[in-house]
Amino acid sequence: MKVRVLTTVGALVIGALLGAAPATAGPVSAGDAAPGDPRAAQPVLLNQSGFGIGEPKRFTAPLAEDGAAFTVTDGSGAVRFRGTVTSGVGDFTAFDPPDTGDFVVTVDGAAGIGTSVPFGIGAYWIDRVSYRRAIEFMSGSRCYLGDYTRMAEGPGLASDEYGHRLCMKAVTWRDGAQYSHEIDTLVDMYLANPSAFEQITVDDAVYEGLPVTLPEDTPEIVRLIHWGVELLLDADVNDPQLKEQLASFVYAYPYLSAYIPVEVYERARDHLFATWGDAAGDRYYWQAFTPHTGDLFQTYTQVGTGKGELAPGHSVWPNVMMYEVALREGRDDAERYLSAARDQAAWLVGNLDLDDPLVTKGQRQSEYVLITGLTRFAEAHPEQAPDGIEDFVRDWARIVTHRSDNLWDFRRYSDNRWTIPAFTGGGAEDPNETGNVAGFAAPALAAARLLGDDPLADRLREIATAHVDNIFGRNPTGRHASYDAPSEQFGFEGVERGWFSEYRGGAGLLEDLPGVLDGSPKNGHYPFNPDVENIGHTEGWVAFNTAWNQSLAWRAADQTSLEVRARGGAPARAVPRDARVTVQLAAPLNLAAGELDQGTVEVRVNDRAAAPLTVTQAGQNATTFRGTLDLAMLDVRHGDRITVSYGHGSFEVDYSFTAVGARPDGRGEEHAGR
Repeated sequence: MKVRVLTTVGALVIGALLGAAPATAGPVSAGDAAPGDPRAAQPVLLNQSGFGIGEPKRFTAPLAEDGAAFTVTDGSGAVRFRGTVTSGVGDFTAFDPPDTGDFVVTVDGAAGIGTSVPFGIGAYWIDRVSYRRAIEFMSGSRCYLGDYTRMAEGPGLASDEYGHRLCMKAVTWRDGAQYSHEIDTLVDMYLANPSAFEQITVDDAVYEGLPVTLPEDTPEIVRLIHWGVELLLDADVNDPQLKEQLASFVYAYPYLSAYIPVEVYERARDHLFATWGDAAGDRYYWQAFTPHTGDLFQTYTQVGTGKGELAPGHSVWPNVMMYEVALREGRDDAERYLSAARDQAAWLVGNLDLDDPLVTKGQRQSEYVLITGLTRFAEAHPEQAPDGIEDFVRDWARIVTHRSDNLWDFRRYSDNRWTIPAFTGGGAEDPNETGNVAGFAAPALAAARLLGDDPLADRLREIATAHVDNIFGRNPTGRHASYDAPSEQFGFEGVERGWFSEYRGGAGLLEDLPGVLDGSPKNGHYPFNPDVENIGHTEGWVAFNTAWNQSLAWRAADQTSLEVRARGGAPARAVPRDARVTVQLAAPLNLAAGELDQGTVEVRVNDRAAAPLTVTQAGQNATTFRGTLDLAMLDVRHGDRITVSYGHGSFEVDYSFTAVGARPDGRGEEHAGR
């Protein structure tokens, strides 16, 4: 039973760490340990929820010898897959069954016979069980519980040490900071997988006190973006990283314009163009341990602390986005933004020592901005990006794969430490690094995309999945990062063992929200110390969940592909203008297990406005979605270029082909007008 204990100290409410999970109550003998308990004689630890079709599927059996046999069995007990353990790891990636389970891994070795918890396998499994929780968390963790009129209750942003109890020094989300990336990670999730996030609503969400009311059919993710933008503008922010958040909105606005009025965009645009080079950065920040200014045209040479408050590379992609906005607005100074991005990227490539973990994992939940920013710059403007980005990213990948060569496929802090050490503002020997683990898939998948066919890319994807699995229980504690993970109301499908405890009454008052990530294994848990239980600090934080948002965005991008097939199944190249073609999309749109889900792609003829085309899941548990495009309905002419696309901005994927055919008089269209 959970109990709330709050002690008021001045304006801050301090919470007690309560609620140990039942599985940790008292000692447990190896013979009595339940499946998934690391104290079992032969523990088998894996993602408690499930695995995606076509994705890596690995588990850790820390006490199993090389060559120990394992099986994957279904609910009837039938063996569906066999393999052997190597270096404590079992791999059943090749097992992509037509049914979703439940399945169980059993290991038979010298330490005995051990079994895992039951798990499922299905199309985009992790994305399906995570998307709604991610949005519900972001909706429920907003300042003032979504009622901006409550800010007037005081104290306000700067009136005392902590500010309003329902915001806690933040501006937009409770206990947020200038570096917690709420708006930009929401934008990226939407750009990467719009059809999925347009379907998610939160019926009881409150939006009061904003100057603009959005249409009733506005998706929750768009409402959240708008909420953040309005509060930042009302606060007249000039902190550089808060301006960077606004930049993501103005960059993405063309894709949000169906819901958010243009006057909101214009206010944000004008604010950014007026303040981008402003050196002042006093509105608003918290725990700015590394001195810097707010001028985003500068080249930042500072590297922040392990708090993650000033991660290297934070300004690269925002400057590229502002360049795109300036071009769209026809401004004469557009090149200035691109030059700032180029100069910053060149400094990073030429000066950062990637062997120093302080500049990578040591940036905690903010690490991902470095590699994702450089990758997006190199892809968006390959001729303008400085030389050396790909080699820099490859070096990062080599170090990551070296430090992940262990039984958990877990990227260590260094050769002599597993997790991040104490840092300024951390105050603990074993800090909570949940956001770093949750966010790691983002830079790993970004690097894999940039490296293309390099063999490192496959290993990066394997390690990215391992960090997702770590959040879901493939770790030395066998626990999910969320204390409430087993809860049907707040947790994640299929999870049986949540984190040891939660911090009640913490700065963000996050403990009763769906999907909150509370804790992660500490250095003392690794490599495998099953008798070590709840050590170090545990507390949910919006910056941890936004790092998870970014991983979800890059997971969507990495899994999305699009093709168009002509009659007979051949790739569409030159297609008769009255023909029908099949559009096939692969993307994480399988939101309702057991149903045929749908999505929408966009179809353009030359530079005409886009038209929607519905694609439907090819079958239950299928990873592809198909739709028929009738070219005769598009009024195309010979030589017209037809482009089908999904996603937006830097996450857009597309496929183009050409219409060919004769006019009704039998003459080719290419002769028309001669």
